[in-house]
Amino acid sequence: MKKLILIDDHKMLRKGISSYIAENSDWTIFAEAESIEELPAIIKKIGEIEKDQIVAVVDIQIKGKDENAFRGFEAVRLLARAGVPSVIFSSHDSGALIERTMSSDVGAKGFVSKLSDEKMLLDAINTVAEGKSFVQPDLVSAFMEMASLFSVLTKREMQVVKLIQDGFPNEEIAAKLQIKLSTLENYISLIYDKIGCRDRNSLLEKLR
Repeated sequence: MKKLILIDDHKMLRKGISSYIAENSDWTIFAEAESIEELPAIIKKIGEIEKDQIVAVVDIQIKGKDENAFRGFEAVRLLARAGVPSVIFSSHDSGALIERTMSSDVGAKGFVSKLSDEKMLLDAINTVAEGKSFVQPDLVSAFMEMASLFSVLTKREMQVVKLIQDGFPNEEIAAKLQIKLSTLENYISLIYDKIGCRDRNSLLEKLR
């Protein structure tokens, strides 16, 4: 049996997806959640059933106890550890965010913009269920352009970029990476030079 998990903090959107899926496919809704805190219970349920085909549809922005807007990244990682591939369905569809979600750091297998229609989402779900990756066709060029841009960064520089993208201030980034603040500032300066940014705001513009 094909089972779908919907993780989005907009109840009406989940209802719309559920209705379309029920009318146009052989997928059934296995579970729904609007916050990251609900995910452990869903993952426990997954462990108690035959997995068959399970795919999750995840919004990047979901509720959580902290103020980090992109808790969907964490949801994708938790689901991947439980053997469930995810399709990101988000209104944030910049090349940088697609690159991040599809990277090994997060591990999503598909990406569809909320500006698209339900058929595109269903195509992504079916493709990912077959063990393949899916990026909405008209977003591929932006995704590839950003992947190429990020390819000039070292592994450490990419770690810094991802933490900036997640909204952490310099002091917290330095602590997380266990480096001096001055060393972090040197990394950030190199990142600006490599990808053509003037300051943090212009970097964040590229990352949105």
